[in-house]
Order: sequence, then structure tokens, then C-alpha cells
Amino acid sequence: MQNFTTISSSETLTNSLSPLLNNDRTALSNSSGSAFPTTELQIGMKCWRTDQQKLYLLTSASPATWVLLADLSSGSVSVALATLAQSANDAAALNGQLPSYYTDIPARLGFTPLNKAGDTATGLQYQVRATGAFNYWGLTAANYLLVGQSSTGDAYVKNAYPGKSLILGAGNTDHLVVNSTGAVGAGGANFGTAGQVLTSAGSTAPPSWQAPPEEFASGTRLLFQQTAAPTGWTKDSTHNDKALRVINGTVTSGGSVAFTTAFAQQTVNGTVGATTLTEAQIPSHTHSYGWYQSVSKGSTGTRPVGAANGGSSATVALNQVVSATGGGGSHNHTFTGTAINLAVQYVDVIIATKN
Repeated sequence: MQNFTTISSSETLTNSLSPLLNNDRTALSNSSGSAFPTTELQIGMKCWRTDQQKLYLLTSASPATWVLLADLSSGSVSVALATLAQSANDAAALNGQLPSYYTDIPARLGFTPLNKAGDTATGLQYQVRATGAFNYWGLTAANYLLVGQSSTGDAYVKNAYPGKSLILGAGNTDHLVVNSTGAVGAGGANFGTAGQVLTSAGSTAPPSWQAPPEEFASGTRLLFQQTAAPTGWTKDSTHNDKALRVINGTVTSGGSVAFTTAFAQQTVNGTVGATTLTEAQIPSHTHSYGWYQSVSKGSTGTRPVGAANGGSSATVALNQVVSATGGGGSHNHTFTGTAINLAVQYVDVIIATKN
């Protein structure tokens, strides 16, 4: 019965009689019913589930947590027998299950395991049905297979048997082996040799250990901006103080002057030759000249020539400009100097892109 009611302190005795009786019946019946009560919850109260034939204890009100105390569904003749050697704390520690739930190992595992020292078997296969570490029967505490989840959430499978390997496979074939030193075997116990890399063979065959492919074929030439050649390379000192020339044909080398010699600061020495200008090459210009000429007074003259006294003759100063000459054209000077040889020594290179 589940009919517990809180009675107010101001309620009359007459009006409290019926609720009191219902509360007593509820307590006497251990709040029996086909479902757990949801109101008036008190930690420590019990509930007899009539639909399960099980007795529960409330250990937390929020959220409501009911822990199994006794299970009479199996046909036990009394609660005392069902709860033999069991307390409320035991039930909580066993996650609400009776001890028999955990002692029935075959039922928990789904198969009958080796259960005592000296038992032998071949081709053992274990089926894990829950998370956690498992100590399979017949092995000592230090020698067992660990399957579980770490505190950080990582899943793990470990073989704790000293010096033994962990083998993963499919069907009857071992595909991956991890030995006790941590070495990985592919296609079974093929651990390869030092320096090899694991190479995939696709989805139809196991991977295999192979020598790592060379990044560059032997004899490949590259340019490095460093004094010493890197590990695995040899410095070629055939060419020195030369330029690089990019071509699209056959590579070679050439030139006769060292790079630093050709492109150093150089003084130009020489002489400029004399040049006689022709009339056409000189700028256009004119020349003026002057002279004195004596003139006489003619009979038809109207102005006096000569002194103020009207003399009959005088000397006249004349100026004259001749016609222009010269063409204003250009002219050249010859130069003889020291030649600068820019035939820089070079080494041809090409541009290539790796496929």
C-alpha cells in the first residue's frame, strides 16, 4: 500500500485518525505496490515490489535510488534466507544484486571457464561481455589478459603474462603481433629489420616491412645554400666561382672569366682621337667686315657730303655681312681603350619538378 500523507500539526485528532491509519498501513506494507513511490520519500524507507517479488531500500531521494535488499522471485521460502549474509551496505556495494548473481560465473560470462588450478585447455577463446579487467581462471594474479578502459577514457587490451605477445587476427590467421618489448610484427611474427618501414599492400593482403624508398636516386645533383653537404650527400668541388645559366637543352659549362673577376669594379682607360671638322659639321654662322670709302658731291645731290662747311668730298665708313656658312651636323671621335671581358664562367642547370 502506498498512501502516506503528511499530517499538519494544526490538524485535529479526529481528522487525523484516517491519515494515521493509512500511514501505518503504508509503513507496515513496506510501501508495497507495482511501482516505486514518488512522493513523501524518506531515505531509509523500503518498498516491496509486488510485481517483482523484491524488496528495495531508498538510499537517495534526489534522484530516487532504490537498492535491492531481498529477492524472493527465485522461490526462497523467507526473506531471511534471501538476505542471508547480506546487508543494505552489501547490496549497495554489489550494485543492487544478490551475491549469487556474481558467483554464477558461467551465466555472467556466457560460457564455462577454467575454474581451478590444473585445468588445461587448448585453443582457448575468451568472450568479453563487459568493460574492465578480467582475471581468467587458471592464471595467477600477475598473469592475465587485461581488457578495459583507462581513467582517461582510453580503451586497452594487454597481455600481462611476462614475456608473451599480444596477437590480433581474423579467422585462423595471425595478422598483428606485439611482443613483450613493444616490437610490432606484421603478417604474423614478421618483425622486419631495423630501419624498415611498414608498407601497406592494400585491402586484400597484410602489410609488410620494406626498406624505405630513396627520396633521391644516387647521383642526383641539387643546390644547397650551406657550406658543408648534408648527411648522405657529397660536396662536388669541380666548379667554383661561376654563374648558373638556366637552359632547356643539354647542360654544359663554359666561359673564361671568374664570376668575381668579371663583376668587380673596373677602371676604363683610353684616348680620344683628333677629328677635323668639315664645313658641314660646324655650326651655321656669318662673318662681318667694314671699310672706308671716299665719295664726291655730285651735281644732283640734295644733301651735303662732307663737313659742315659744305666741302665737295668726304670719307664714309661702310659695314658688310657675308652670307652664312656651316651645316650644324654631328661628328665622331674615335676612342681606343682597355677592353672589359664579361665572358663569365658558367654552369648550366635546368628546372625540374618531381612527379
